[in-house]
Amino acid sequence: MEPSIRWASGNNRPILMIPGPTELPWPVLQAMSQPPMIQYDLNFDLNILEPTTLALRDVFQTSEGEVILMPGSGRTALEAGAISLVEPGDRVVVIVAGQFGLLMREIMIRVGAQVTEFAVEWGQPLDLQRLESFVERVKPKILTLVHNETSTGSTYPGEAVGAIARRHGALFFLDTVSSLAGIDVNTDAWGVDCNMTGSQKCLAAPLGMAVVTVSGRAWQAMERRTRKATSWVYDLLRWRDLWVPVSRGGKVPDGSPRRQPVSIPTHLTLAMQAAVQLILDEGLTHRFQRHAVAGRAFRAGLDAMRLELFPDPSIASNTVSCFKVPNGVEAGSVVKQMRDRCGILIGTGLDRFRSTTLRVGHMGMTANPLYVLPTLSALELALRDLGYKCEPGAGVASAQAIFAEGTYSPT
Repeated sequence: MEPSIRWASGNNRPILMIPGPTELPWPVLQAMSQPPMIQYDLNFDLNILEPTTLALRDVFQTSEGEVILMPGSGRTALEAGAISLVEPGDRVVVIVAGQFGLLMREIMIRVGAQVTEFAVEWGQPLDLQRLESFVERVKPKILTLVHNETSTGSTYPGEAVGAIARRHGALFFLDTVSSLAGIDVNTDAWGVDCNMTGSQKCLAAPLGMAVVTVSGRAWQAMERRTRKATSWVYDLLRWRDLWVPVSRGGKVPDGSPRRQPVSIPTHLTLAMQAAVQLILDEGLTHRFQRHAVAGRAFRAGLDAMRLELFPDPSIASNTVSCFKVPNGVEAGSVVKQMRDRCGILIGTGLDRFRSTTLRVGHMGMTANPLYVLPTLSALELALRDLGYKCEPGAGVASAQAIFAEGTYSPT
């Protein structure tokens, strides 16, 4: 029977509980309402763009690497790293544990790399011993990992993989699109040479900016190229030479005007500046704890509703939950029911799991009981309307218990 009340009536848009883009904090929205400015004006360079990239170094936890901010998305960041460092025939080992590992493989193939795939069953842990033997045999120039595989809700051991890359003389590429600023990512300590992310997920800024960190080893590898990168815009070495001052390893004399290799969106930079300030004001330790509690609470809610996680619980992500829909229920129907009736938007799975799994993002400002609890409630209502029954309120109650426990620090 069709439900008679649509609780979302009057809402002008659904609440975004998808795995990105995420909801935006009010200061970030306010930042985008400023009057227009000139992107090549010295005031923009010195007072907005430069402070934002320097503040992002703290978020990435790097004092050695340079942060490059450019128009685009996480995929832009991945492609910029690949175009800048890979020459035709370079050996690259790509760890493929989900849809975004496949994306990395495709990008590397297109820039001419000799790609060797290290396959991991989707949602299953990474065998580090087998990986090390694999890397030792292939001897790649670059080893790549998707830290938080958004397609499966799985987090992989970036620090351990970085150590393997270092032991075998490989550059380490890390995709942190759905983890940076939500899960602890220590760029320097993990030996990450290119750390690549986008603005619209745990950073809680609008979609439209790509962010890349580049290590000293990566700059040196770019300088050793026998030919220039094939892209004018995405060549990171060109960014260094036009933007980074001499005191930080670039080519621009300190105090001299700098040039942006491509026009930087001023309003998106203002929004990123506001988002980064919110992150640093909160403190990274607190922010990681908040995401951990929210992820644990959401998983507890799923368990109480007798819903099964897709990944092995040992690698379940704190920013994206992927879970199986009950037998007889189609994932797209759950999404539609939640959106139309309750005004909450979640996502289906990807690729061959599109009709059998669902994905929920609890990242940025939505790693919060004010968003997680209504989402669990709406999920229960939608499943009930589609014929799946569980104990009423069990999911919300279990999540509430986790939030109550996680509110108090041991100290």
